[in-house]
Amino acid sequence: MSNFPSPRSAFPRRARAAASIVAVATALLAAACSSSPSSTGSSSSNGGGATNSLVAYSQCMRSHGVPNFPDPNGGQIPKITSGQRVGVTNSQLSTAQGACQSLWPYQASTQTQTQTQLTNYLAFAKCMRSHGVPNWPDPTNSGGHVSFNISVSRDGFNPNSSAILTKAHQCMSSLPAGSGLPTVSVSS
Repeated sequence: MSNFPSPRSAFPRRARAAASIVAVATALLAAACSSSPSSTGSSSSNGGGATNSLVAYSQCMRSHGVPNFPDPNGGQIPKITSGQRVGVTNSQLSTAQGACQSLWPYQASTQTQTQTQLTNYLAFAKCMRSHGVPNWPDPTNSGGHVSFNISVSRDGFNPNSSAILTKAHQCMSSLPAGSGLPTVSVSS
């Protein structure tokens, strides 16, 4: 799963389209090579939001007394349960984990957050349909993870095409500022 690429307003339309194609190809290659269960054959990420969260957690752990806490590797950080693994006591590890808990990137969304995201994604779906993509599906909620599940053969469009991406960027105004494009899973 991933987000659509973010727009680059300084680039001409053709350059953005070419960059989108390269980004999609790169994302598909990365998804094909990844062993992560969250990777799919879908469009590229809108930036380093998830990576920034991982880095922030690692930095927080180090600043709270775990100097050997690892940086993210391959888009993930380990859940360390023993202080010995990082050269501190279990008490020091536990104290740092408590201090950094709000930054732990793998927290489940609350019911309120999930409902808000569903509402925002429904507005986005409505906008996409009003912009000429009549088969754009409503979002789904699977265990607190909200996304659009698009089948190219069933829905009749490729969400990674430049025409669809252009419409998606137009519909970003239906989402909260700074949230980027929604999460999309793509299948054949």
